[in-house]
Amino acid sequence: MRDLLRQNNEDLFRDIEQIRETLKQTELTLLPELRAFYEWLIVRCEEIYLSILQNLDNLSLGQDHILPNILGDTQVITRYLRLFNRYLISPVIRSRDSDRLSLKFLNWLHAAHPQTQHIPAAFSDGSFASWSDLRFPTIYFMPPSAQRRLLYLALFFHEFGHLLYACHQQEMDALVESLQKTISEHLEPIAQRDDAHAKKEQERRSVIVETWFEWTHEIFCDAVGLVIGGPAFAHSFSLYFRMLGRREYHLRPEYLAGREHPVTWLRIRLIADRARRMGFSDVAASLESSWFTIAKQMSVTEDYYGFYVPEFLPAIQQTVDDMLEEASPRHFEDHEVDTSEQDIRLMSPVKLVNQAWHQFYRDTAVYSGWERNVINIWLGTN
Repeated sequence: MRDLLRQNNEDLFRDIEQIRETLKQTELTLLPELRAFYEWLIVRCEEIYLSILQNLDNLSLGQDHILPNILGDTQVITRYLRLFNRYLISPVIRSRDSDRLSLKFLNWLHAAHPQTQHIPAAFSDGSFASWSDLRFPTIYFMPPSAQRRLLYLALFFHEFGHLLYACHQQEMDALVESLQKTISEHLEPIAQRDDAHAKKEQERRSVIVETWFEWTHEIFCDAVGLVIGGPAFAHSFSLYFRMLGRREYHLRPEYLAGREHPVTWLRIRLIADRARRMGFSDVAASLESSWFTIAKQMSVTEDYYGFYVPEFLPAIQQTVDDMLEEASPRHFEDHEVDTSEQDIRLMSPVKLVNQAWHQFYRDTAVYSGWERNVINIWLGTN
C-alpha cells in the first residue's frame, strides 16, 4: 500500500509542478480582469503542493497506522486536481486580449450582488453553461464566436442564476419541493383505482413531479436573466435556440422524463409570460410569434404530454416569484432597457446589451460595424 501511495503522490507532485509552472508563465501577460481569479488559483495550487509534500513526508515515516489517512488525503487531492484540469486552468492558459469583453461583463455581474462579490469569475470555451460550486470560482462557458460580440452576452445572466441558486440552495430546494407537491396534487385523479393501469399512471405522475425539480431550476434562471437583463435576455435566448431544430419545439414523452431542461418552446412561453407581466408586451408577442411561425413551418404541434398543462402556471409563477425574492438579483433600471442615448463609456453591461439589440433590429446591415466600434469604446481601446 505504501508503494502505491508513493507512486500516486509522486505523480500528483509532477502534475501540480506542471500546473504551477504553466500559471507562472502566464503572469506577465495576464489580463487585469483575470487577476482575482489568478490569485485564487495560485493560493490553492500552493496548498495542494504542500499537501502532497506532507503526504510524501508521512510515507517516509514507515508507520502503517497512518496509511488510511494518507489514502484519504491522496484521493481528495486527486479529485481536486481533476477539477483544476477540467475547469480551472483553461481560463488562464487560453486567455487572450479579446476575452476582456466577457470578463468585464462577468466581473461586473458578480460585483453587483453582495453574495457573489467575493467569488472570482472566469470563462472558457464551450456551449453556454456554468460551473457553480461555492468552494471554487465560478466558471462560465461561451462559444468562441460569441466572445467578441454583444448579442449573446445576456445569456450570462441565466448562468449567473445558477450561482444564485447555489447561494440559497436550502431555501430554493424547499420552494421547488413545494411546487412539486402542488403539481402532484393537480395530477392526482379524482377517482382512485387499484389495478395495473392505475399503477402505471401513478408511476407516470411520479416521473412528471420528479422532472419538475430540475425544470424549476432552469425556469428560475431564465427569470433571473429577464430580471437582470430585460428584453436583451429574451432576444438573446430566442435567437440562440430557435433555429436548432425540432427538438427545441417538441420531444416525445420518453425523452421528457428526467430531462434537465424543459423543452425550449415551453421556456419561451414562460419567459414571454413573465415579460408580459413585467410590462414588455411587445417583446412577449414577438417571442411567441417567431416560435409559432417556425413551428408551423416544421409542422410541429405544441404538446408536453402532461408534463406541463396551463393549470400549472399560477403555481409556477408564484414559486419563481418567491425564488427571485429569496435570491434578490439586481433588477435592471428603466434607462438601461429603453432606447435613450448614453455615453458608451458609462454604459452598464445591461444598457450595453439592450442597446445592441435595439441597433441590431433597427438595421442589421450596419450592425457589425456599430458593434465593433462600441466594444472598443466600452473597453477603452478606442
